[in-house]
Amino acid sequence: MRVLKPGIALLVLIASSPAAQAEWPWKHKAKVDHARNNAWPQPFRAADAQAVVAPFEIMKANGWRENNTLGSPLFSQEEQLSEAGKLKIQWVLVYAPQSQRVIYVKSGPTKEATDARVESVQLAVSELVPTGPLPQILVTDVDPPTSSGVYQNLVHRALIRTTPAPRLSAYTGLNTPSKQTIAPNAAQDGTASGGK
Repeated sequence: MRVLKPGIALLVLIASSPAAQAEWPWKHKAKVDHARNNAWPQPFRAADAQAVVAPFEIMKANGWRENNTLGSPLFSQEEQLSEAGKLKIQWVLVYAPQSQRVIYVKSGPTKEATDARVESVQLAVSELVPTGPLPQILVTDVDPPTSSGVYQNLVHRALIRTTPAPRLSAYTGLNTPSKQTIAPNAAQDGTASGGK
């Protein structure tokens, strides 16, 4: 019996050594699982929140790209920027948030036409921003949805023509104040009635 006790102590000592624990990966995994279960859901909240917000961030970026794109109607036959294009660049440089001050140029039918458009935009930007860093000018293949000014004018005039004149509804007496000025369960002198 005396030999058995030191043998058990030696076996416990060897089993608790780091070398022995390295051979027992389940023990480490159990500790990791225990820590994860006690910390849940905190480690996963940031990833979940980012997964929820990511599509909206993409939509916002696409909306700014669409808004800041100089489409084909803003360039002349010689691929020079029109006055409307210069005003749009001015709007982007003044009113767009600092992080969204990027100008997109719709690519032309040929590489030379695209280069001429970009050069025309660069000249317009350098006139508006004589000193300091210039905004990025990027080429895109996505044409913003546009329509002609003639069409927009027709739609606007048709809207004005078909809008009825503002008028108040006829007086029906439904919105007159009640003639009863005291509570229904109160006496004329202000004391409560109906009780003992």
